[in-house]
Amino acid sequence: MADTAEKTENGQVLECEVVVGNKMGLHSRPAAMIARMLSEFKGEATLVKCNSPGECADCRSVLSMLILAAGKGTRLMLRVSGDGAEVLFEKLSGFFFRNFDEESE
Repeated sequence: MADTAEKTENGQVLECEVVVGNKMGLHSRPAAMIARMLSEFKGEATLVKCNSPGECADCRSVLSMLILAAGKGTRLMLRVSGDGAEVLFEKLSGFFFRNFDEESE
């Protein structure tokens, strides 16, 4: 996947593992917020299920993210590349680490 991803200005793909920590999982509100974050950037972002590498989602598509069925505790690989990747990576990874700005059990 990373070898076909658009590269950042210096040719790298930024990635980290994130865990869905809120009790409702990756549902429509956080998926829409993620897609909205991408609308401000030209870069690309994908989510890949760590235990099922064939399952990936384009973060510009709410439906694509919902199809992952990422419930609480799901481990995902966040991959970001392209123009503005560093800023986008910080925004997206922070959003996951803050449990989508929702309460967590």
